Amino acid sequence: MEESRFELFTSLMNTAAKSIQRLKSAGMKKYHLSAAHTTCLCRLAEAGERGLTQGQLIRLEGMDRAHISRVVGELCRRGYAASEDLDRRYRKSYRLTPQGQEITGEIQSIILSINRSVSDQIPREDIESFYRTLRTITQNLERAAAECR
Repeated sequence: MEESRFELFTSLMNTAAKSIQRLKSAGMKKYHLSAAHTTCLCRLAEAGERGLTQGQLIRLEGMDRAHISRVVGELCRRGYAASEDLDRRYRKSYRLTPQGQEITGEIQSIILSINRSVSDQIPREDIESFYRTLRTITQNLERAAAECR
């Protein structure tokens, strides 16, 4: 039973992750942005005026340094993000520009719409329980993975 439960969990998580990626890609097609761009825009929106460094984005998203660097660079080139720390090469703090705030608002509306369509039929208590349980499972998996190193 334990083995089949692990296989079921792995299969469900992989299927959910693929579906989320497809939804993100479809929603971002209009903006010519990837799922990684979406996530970074939303994180920068959450950070507000204090902004985030690339290192903070790496820790929040679990992406590698080169990928974050490319994504942030692209957001800056498109005028969605900027850094006022022009004289600093490292530890620059990035913030959304007014154009970035506008597009992120549109993106967050798309995300909210998707969120509602997939979870409106589920009672709030069940969703809270699910995320509490998933957080615990994730922490346990991270701990087990760290022990394997």
